[in-house]
Amino acid sequence: MHTTLILCSAALVVLTLLLGFWTSIMRGRTKTIAYGAASDPAGPMLKAQRAHGNASEYAALLIGLFLLTGFAYAGRDLGLAVTSLVIAITLARFLHAIGFLVCTTLEKPHPLKAIGAVITYFGGIILAGMVIAKVL
Repeated sequence: MHTTLILCSAALVVLTLLLGFWTSIMRGRTKTIAYGAASDPAGPMLKAQRAHGNASEYAALLIGLFLLTGFAYAGRDLGLAVTSLVIAITLARFLHAIGFLVCTTLEKPHPLKAIGAVITYFGGIILAGMVIAKVL
């Protein structure tokens, strides 16, 4: 398996675990233990929950895509385009999470969330297309 794919997959796991830990810290600080009890879109608890939830939703999908990429490129160099896409998608997930945590409120768009989302969507679609093209 390619080192870039392994490192980026591990980074997504670390991001998700750190956001989960941060959510636990926020539960203690805000005394909001019941799931779904946080309702203030400007509050740290709901921001932490959404950052963790969103990271969790995408981490497994992207790790699966990175794994498929490894299978499609087994024994071959990933090349600059694939390597760059994998790294960009991974960094985008970090930007997206930071955007959740630093925004003033979840009710308004934040540039880091938008950039992270756009790179994730288009980068993921392009990478999936490259994997499909590689195996056809």
